Amino acid sequence: MGLLDDLQVEVKTIRAAELDQNAELAAQKEFYSVHLRPVMLRAYDYFSEIVESLNVIASDIKVSYPLNSSLKDGVILQQSDYKFSSDCGKSPRQIDILCSCSLEHRQEFYVRTEEAAQKLSDLLESFRFPYHRKNKLDKRYNIRGANFILEGPLKVHIRILAHAADRCVYIGLRNLEDQPIKRYKFAPEKISAEFLERLARLLIREELFLVEVKQVPDDVRGELRRQVELDKIREEEDLAQAQAELEAERLAEKEARLVNRIRRTVVWKTRGVMEFFQRNR
Repeated sequence: MGLLDDLQVEVKTIRAAELDQNAELAAQKEFYSVHLRPVMLRAYDYFSEIVESLNVIASDIKVSYPLNSSLKDGVILQQSDYKFSSDCGKSPRQIDILCSCSLEHRQEFYVRTEEAAQKLSDLLESFRFPYHRKNKLDKRYNIRGANFILEGPLKVHIRILAHAADRCVYIGLRNLEDQPIKRYKFAPEKISAEFLERLARLLIREELFLVEVKQVPDDVRGELRRQVELDKIREEEDLAQAQAELEAERLAEKEARLVNRIRRTVVWKTRGVMEFFQRNR
């Protein structure tokens, strides 16, 4: 085959891929319009009213989280400040419901070992709960414990995401249920009025789980466990990237200080040499 033949084959391949891509995008658009948009509009109307009502009523919702290892029943937080947002009111693809859980009383306590202190730090960071930690050191500068001051607030987040490519609705939960992060995948026909009410009751702590554990088949439970592990890996990767960026910034700052120090030294020595020659003319 000559050059022209090769180019024509490549052009045909590219155009075929473009046709496939356009067909898939058209199919996704159709699926969203027929199956996902009605579900998302129902969720939009329902939760916008739920959030507005909760802020008017200002209901006294208290919830416990294991933020202080010395308290058997956990730290009591007050839930309030509900917020609702969406990317679009007419054709929503993402809906977010948020609220804050604040400390009722100041929490300051001491953790006696380095291992326990690190374990608590990891837990607080998994909840993304703001806190202050001050390590206690022995004579050899080894950590023998730490003082913790809990600051807060703790952010609660529900995300309803229409995913046309996956032909489903994802429900993401932060700081609800029994883990900091949960993510569920549902066919659009599963997002009924009863489902949305259960999700709302989960938000106001009248339900502990979005899906009854006893009703989850083994294969679904395995998928949920796998998804939690993937979310954890993503968070660890994000943390590692942030640490790498911070380390790069520190290294750049250190190098800048070194360059400035060398520059000052060269200037000082050059000035000394010039003064020497001026004196000995």
